[in-house]
Amino acid sequence: MGKQPPLKATPSKAPFLRDGGKQTDSAPDDFPTAFSFEKMQDDSGHSINCCGNEDRVNLIKRMFMLSKMPWKEIRNASSKGFGAEQIPKYRVKKTVPSSVTEDVDAFTSLHYSGKRRFIGYRVGRIFYILWVDYNFKVYDHG
Repeated sequence: MGKQPPLKATPSKAPFLRDGGKQTDSAPDDFPTAFSFEKMQDDSGHSINCCGNEDRVNLIKRMFMLSKMPWKEIRNASSKGFGAEQIPKYRVKKTVPSSVTEDVDAFTSLHYSGKRRFIGYRVGRIFYILWVDYNFKVYDHG
């Protein structure tokens, strides 16, 4: 076999990846959200490992859909659909992970299936998912 030419790197089509994140620092609401499980605690009783397969599939499908939308579109949508609902920290019934800093005084709740939600907080473009509320026990739904 002949020697293969080296693969050439092709530039990403996504502008927020091409510029090394510079654009997203100034206007993160204009770009799609990146989801992270980094701060989720497996022993919380509401991690991705605690819910059933149907919940996991629905959560991933919703994250995929939301990852195509700029945050300003999610924020302006109805909280009953694709939109977000702000949850004050005092309404959360679960222990807040120690990785969450004191300046976070509210969390964001998003639907993933029916009335089921996932809850976390956002820093720049990254939405840190803390809990999967598959049984409505993470916060007071009022």
